[in-house]
Amino acid sequence: MPNPMEAVMVGAGSRGYAAYGAYALRHPHEIKFVAVAEPFDEKRERFAASHGIPPERCFRSWEDLLEGRQIATALVNCTMDAHHVPSTMAALKAGYHVLLEKPMATTPGDCLRLVRAAEGSRRILQICHVLRYTSFFSTLYDIVNSGRLGEIVTVEHKENVAYWHMAHSFVRGNWRRTDTSSPMLLSKCCHDLDILSWVIGRRCKRVSSFGSLTHFRPDRAGPEIPERCTDGCPIEQECPYSAMKQYLGPHIGWPVSVISVDTSYEARLEAIKTGPYGRCVYRCDNDVVDHQVVNMEFEGGLTVSFTMHGHSHENCRTMRYSGTKATLRGHEL
Repeated sequence: MPNPMEAVMVGAGSRGYAAYGAYALRHPHEIKFVAVAEPFDEKRERFAASHGIPPERCFRSWEDLLEGRQIATALVNCTMDAHHVPSTMAALKAGYHVLLEKPMATTPGDCLRLVRAAEGSRRILQICHVLRYTSFFSTLYDIVNSGRLGEIVTVEHKENVAYWHMAHSFVRGNWRRTDTSSPMLLSKCCHDLDILSWVIGRRCKRVSSFGSLTHFRPDRAGPEIPERCTDGCPIEQECPYSAMKQYLGPHIGWPVSVISVDTSYEARLEAIKTGPYGRCVYRCDNDVVDHQVVNMEFEGGLTVSFTMHGHSHENCRTMRYSGTKATLRGHEL
């Protein structure tokens, strides 16, 4: 059996720890994490303990990690959106092949900078558009490109973000503001746009877009509604966005596991009393849209209607590919 690829983890939060870190533990013959860089002590120590990483290979920042000698072949970059470009540029310069969380950057210019840096350093830069590798979307790709539907004329694709996911990630959470993370279409929907481009296989020629932040705003709540769900809110019992309901129940997996490394009831209660996830959804500093429609025209006249909204009863993607011979409907959970 070949030796596993050695890699370092930069950003040991939810995605780094629970997705890619967990994958390495399930597939130790493929990849082994030998170092970690993470500013939060509890998260860094948790990742190190899970992967048997010694203290001398635990770093508080990607800068601390990359100022030393290269200690692995690859680097998995799970930093926040605003840190993707500087950390990846430094990692490529240091000699690492990089697997970078999406979105790769928040401007077209920075995307080009990263590509040119990877080419100049002769290192692999791979973006985590992981949906391409799922059985659902690979099957979708195969059917559409087999010709069974005939020539594709129009496509409808919806990113149905569940109301609780919208509240957690894009109203209270890390991706609530464009200036500190990225616009909703980048932070959540770059997966969808990548899938559409991949499956259709043509160049997009024209785009129009409409969207807004309609519901999660201060003017949607009366003056009697407090700043936090734990401050005696008069509608807490019936509010679908109650932090008490979302984070203090028996479920302690994602997204509950995000609010505190310690998932005991006491720790979770303290987290929503003092942290961002206990804020009223109508009293946050969010500014990303909660619904958006993007219309696209591809080469050959093929049209696409893409819709994202954060008010769904289920967390799923739905789609319809209409061709000259048949129509394909999909529902991905």
